[in-house]
Amino acid sequence: MFAQNNPMQTATAGAFHARSFGNHAIQNNPAFLGKFGEKIVLGSVGTDSLIIEPPDSSNTQENDSNIVFIDSLINYYSVQLIANPNRKMVKRIKKEYLSKYGRGIHSVIIADESMYKFRVGDFLSRDSVNLYRDSLIVSGYDDAWVVTSNQPLPLKDQMTPYFTMTVASLEGDLGNNTLYPEWINNQLFGGLDLRGYSEKENFLSIFNSNGIDINFQGGINWLNFGMGNLAISMFQPKIYSSLTLPKGIMDVLFNGLQFDQPQDLSNLSLNLLSVAPLSLSYGRQLQIPALMGKVDKFYVGVGINILLGITDIHLESDDMYVSTSSDSIFIKGKNSLISNIDNDQNINFGNGFSIDLGVAANINPKINVSLAMQNLFGSITWPKTYTNFHEFSISIASDELEDISDYNSTEMDSLTDSFTINDTTYNLGSRNTKYPGKTVLSGSYKISSIFVLDLALSQYLKNDYFSQTDPKISIGLEISSLPKFPIYLGMSTGGLYGFTWGCGFSLNLGGFQWNVGLGENGGFLDSAKGVRFSTEFRLIF
Repeated sequence: MFAQNNPMQTATAGAFHARSFGNHAIQNNPAFLGKFGEKIVLGSVGTDSLIIEPPDSSNTQENDSNIVFIDSLINYYSVQLIANPNRKMVKRIKKEYLSKYGRGIHSVIIADESMYKFRVGDFLSRDSVNLYRDSLIVSGYDDAWVVTSNQPLPLKDQMTPYFTMTVASLEGDLGNNTLYPEWINNQLFGGLDLRGYSEKENFLSIFNSNGIDINFQGGINWLNFGMGNLAISMFQPKIYSSLTLPKGIMDVLFNGLQFDQPQDLSNLSLNLLSVAPLSLSYGRQLQIPALMGKVDKFYVGVGINILLGITDIHLESDDMYVSTSSDSIFIKGKNSLISNIDNDQNINFGNGFSIDLGVAANINPKINVSLAMQNLFGSITWPKTYTNFHEFSISIASDELEDISDYNSTEMDSLTDSFTINDTTYNLGSRNTKYPGKTVLSGSYKISSIFVLDLALSQYLKNDYFSQTDPKISIGLEISSLPKFPIYLGMSTGGLYGFTWGCGFSLNLGGFQWNVGLGENGGFLDSAKGVRFSTEFRLIF
């Protein structure tokens, strides 16, 4: 199951959470939107506190007027003219500076979460940078001050994207508990002779006694966007489905029907939910005195999802079997169908809501953590639902089987009239469906400028379409040796499918981003029992 399963999550087998931003916070963790705007200060730091925060505190850049450094550890000096959450103001200061001094000395805007900082120069001498700072102060830049770093300034402005929009995306997840490519190649297309008893038994041993479970989840996103602290989804219909086929079907196909040996086909079920959520998410940064000195930045967020229910179907078969004798074949069964569709095929749409809650923190420049509770209290109310009970009993004489293909319409109608078929439909009135949700604890560690490690622990909440309760542990790696073409890898264990793996990439071309993720469920390559795929076209400014 997924909430918003973007391609990076698919590529990292569900590990990519703690570094999401912009509209990827929708139905994920709304706290990520708190990286924009000014922070909200809760309480105040006591007068006996020893915590002193200079105008620009950072682990890698320091104000040399406040802290004494060992000269041998300093690599680069720059002059910072402004640090402000208002990006337009910072861009205006940069434009003003360039009109006065030109581009002789390298200058750049650096994005540090919600702050934008304009810095000038990569000086290697403290005396040189002090002289330049003093000249800027004389020219009217009263707030100019010296910062230091062990790395040079970036070559280009690093502006945190304020506007993100998914133009279009597609995602799908298909899996089963039985079939995998190696078995299909070896058994079905490997020249296996199924006339031998032992070969046939070995062939059928793969099928679970509880039946063949097939699961599919998929969805599309169109024109959902994030702007600063706010993100909105416009159109993101989703499908959740599971189908169980009884093992007896395979026995009938490959062993045939034996006289006086009924085949039980009762374990047949289908669950299908189609819903189109409309989501609104909001996040802010909080400054909490108790966390000062422990985390660099702390964010909280909340989202609400208005759920438009499209289809809700539950099909169950009870007491269905096929038996044969020397002179006839007999089929008997009962099944029940609960849905929001009446006998005239009119759809009674449902409605409901769910809530997303999240917190996130930057522990330091290398470590991020996140806790998200997705689709809490999710429920869809269907104003009208119907139950159809279908009971049938069919008996066909052996001598009729050979002639049925030659029957005309009159003879076929006569045969059908001999069947016992009862259909009864009840109006159940209003009914509720629990919407799938989950809790995700995640983190990331920046190993170097090229490698970032992602971790996540997911636990699905109880709902009407997903009975799996095992937690899922995911680990992923981003390789960004080429910033315009980062590569993602990942694997996981637990959850619905056990072992899964994934890979993918992002293609960043200015404000355009193309993300692709793919992977397999329940095994690797020839042993995999399912596939996952996700892609999106995204605008980032």
